[in-house]
Amino acid sequence: MKIKKLLTLLIISAIVMLPSASAFAEDVNSTEVTPYIVGIGDTQATAISLILNEYGGVVYDLFIQNSTEKDWFKWTNTSSGYKRVYATVGGFSGNGVTRAGYKINYNNGFGETQLFYTEKANTTESQTFGNIFVPAGATVYIVVDAPNFSSAPAYHLNFSAYDVN
Repeated sequence: MKIKKLLTLLIISAIVMLPSASAFAEDVNSTEVTPYIVGIGDTQATAISLILNEYGGVVYDLFIQNSTEKDWFKWTNTSSGYKRVYATVGGFSGNGVTRAGYKINYNNGFGETQLFYTEKANTTESQTFGNIFVPAGATVYIVVDAPNFSSAPAYHLNFSAYDVN
């Protein structure tokens, strides 16, 4: 019986010592964008909540997978007063052809605005929304898509909210 236990212990020890590939390994020479998360934030109802850091901002680097995909983001003003919101889509090397828009849902029975797109929509140029005043309790939605899709465009979303002084 002791030999059986000793043999089992040796086999288990040998298996534990076998080298394995890291779960976090990355091919640093690859230039291909590979989708890792699909199906999150594809509709306004399933929008990704923007959680601001201690400086009042957040940054996402994402991409659009096809011509019908939309990435929706949302932020709700939980303060007791107005906030000024800034959002920029693009602004880095390799930014693809994207279109960015926003709308505000007032959450008070007055409904929501229509979807407003930037004048730089459907370009690789940086698209910015600035000085959007969001009242207390309202939710601002940002949407990024690529209706003129030809390849998976990457984009950089920079979002921030500040007190109105």
